[in-house]
Amino acid sequence: MLHCQHAGRRIKAGIRMGLKVCLVIAFVHILRMDQKTKNSFLQNIQWSTYKVASTTIKVATTGTDYTDNNDTTFINNSAASLYHKKITPGNHVNIPSPKERIGPNGEEGYVQDPQWLQKRPYRFQIPIEESTELCSALGNGTEGKEGIVDALKIRKYIETSKKTRNVKLFCAVYTYGGGAAWTNVISETWGRKCDGLLFASDQNNNETGHMYLPSNSRRGFSYKGMYQRVRAILAYLYDNFLDDYDFFHIAGDDVYLIVENLKEYLASEEVRKWDEVPGQYLFAGFWVHWGGMKPGEFYLGGGSGYSISRKALKAFVEGPLQTCNTHFEGSSEDLKISECMRNLTSNKFIYTADSSGAHRYHQGPIWNHFWLKFVKLSLTHMRSPPLSIPQHYSKHEYTSNSSVAFHKHYRPLEMKRLELLLYKNMSIECTPFVKGEDEMINVGNSSDKICPDYDKSVVD
Repeated sequence: MLHCQHAGRRIKAGIRMGLKVCLVIAFVHILRMDQKTKNSFLQNIQWSTYKVASTTIKVATTGTDYTDNNDTTFINNSAASLYHKKITPGNHVNIPSPKERIGPNGEEGYVQDPQWLQKRPYRFQIPIEESTELCSALGNGTEGKEGIVDALKIRKYIETSKKTRNVKLFCAVYTYGGGAAWTNVISETWGRKCDGLLFASDQNNNETGHMYLPSNSRRGFSYKGMYQRVRAILAYLYDNFLDDYDFFHIAGDDVYLIVENLKEYLASEEVRKWDEVPGQYLFAGFWVHWGGMKPGEFYLGGGSGYSISRKALKAFVEGPLQTCNTHFEGSSEDLKISECMRNLTSNKFIYTADSSGAHRYHQGPIWNHFWLKFVKLSLTHMRSPPLSIPQHYSKHEYTSNSSVAFHKHYRPLEMKRLELLLYKNMSIECTPFVKGEDEMINVGNSSDKICPDYDKSVVD
């Protein structure tokens, strides 16, 4: 034991000596720099604390090491951005310092591994107490007779589309500890398809994947604090992941994303050409016109969430995030964020309907998103001058085969049912819960046994 203690001391001493030598060499290099290079280097330098052999060491670095929920090192070189970031962490207006992000082990400046779910995947499950609803015949579940028509045409599109989906997507979800039932379903369903995933929460929880991400809202993590929470999320994404992802989608925990379709849309030629135009930025979502807005004015509905390109995130954080509505308090984050987006876009937003005019981003669930009053008013507004965009007024024509998001799922079970309808072979998934041949549900194989009054021609 004594020999081990002596060996440990020698190792610590060697580490300290090696670090001292490195610091001396670095100092000599700094002295040799010209003044301009030296100033640039010193402005971008960050001090990071490391634990080495139980000894705390402070090191100057242009990146930061963090520990994720699995106690493995996640390295994020945020300061050494390829995109010449103008705002350094801790210098955003009315957004907490990174030191206030306390990790699950008490570490300051915590940054969660965005691929935590891929490393610890959740298994899709049908709890026995939910099996009756989840395994009901097509059209008899939460989707209803209206929703099943859209669900199956979307499923067919997912399975048959050959368009590229080759983009890296980060999905950022605002939630809280009480939303774990919803985020657990996201982890079981669409969350793992995102290349990066964040559950921005009021607590750290290794089991649910929630990460404590505070804002400066006086309302804390309540519904009324949502706007400031989204500002903090945008700053966090900019500081830590701007280099690593092509697009970012921001939404709440009651949204169901169809990630394949979202990636396909974001990888499209239409989006690429839009984002390539100098001074033009991709902020994509449904155009909501509501509450006494002037003709031609709208905001991106937060229900479905909105998608932002890397170029747009950089420009937004370096511009409007620091100057626009910086101290506003309230739940209307979609309205206020859109107001700030206009500082960049001059009210020029990409129109996200497909080539037939059917919409992709939905503000309600698959069974009644079309019937929401503000959706109908928004369609009338889009059809009217000065926009004058033709619209569909039939639910099934309005709903795109390549839809990307549905919202307002008051029960997590509703998102699980949609997962079954869009992706699963229900004959297999529901076998433990059916009583006989007549009750077997067949989706995802060659059988024609579906609910008798469903007209298959809508997806043929």
